[in-house]
Amino acid sequence: MLFRIIELTQGNLNSNHLYLSSVMDLFPSESVGGPNSEEPGALLEIHCGIAAPVFTDIAGDKKIFRKRSWVGEFFTSHGLSAGDRVIIEKTGVNRYHLYPART
Repeated sequence: MLFRIIELTQGNLNSNHLYLSSVMDLFPSESVGGPNSEEPGALLEIHCGIAAPVFTDIAGDKKIFRKRSWVGEFFTSHGLSAGDRVIIEKTGVNRYHLYPART
């Protein structure tokens, strides 16, 4: 399967988001929406070890997942901190698995 690795910053942790600009080639272009929820992209299904899958698009102006509250839950549930790396793996059509990289 295809995957990419992102290193977390303190800004990611503070704002509950992931910078996706370096891994945008992993996502279909139709999943990138406009700058607000009035211009949504196609939904992505994200599995990351929290209670339920997350369905979100990518905010095109910021290159982050539009829904963000789940990202903070992901950080907390896995005890992640700045400098840790996470893997985004494509597992199907518009379907992804997000998990911490082992050190």
